[in-house]
Amino acid sequence: MDLKKDKDSELRAELSRLMAEQIASLQKRTFLGLDEKELRTEEERLKRIRELSADFLASLKRENQ
Repeated sequence: MDLKKDKDSELRAELSRLMAEQIASLQKRTFLGLDEKELRTEEERLKRIRELSADFLASLKRENQ
């Protein structure tokens, strides 16, 4: 059970970090604009957020079964 809690904590921490980066990116995009490299980085970050979210939701689903 501790291993699962550790994994969930890691997922939660990475999601939190990526979401904070995404918020900063959206603020920059809104007020200053993003160059091509920053847009690619944002796209990659959003893809990773989706992956982590799916993993985290699957973990919660397994926990509640």
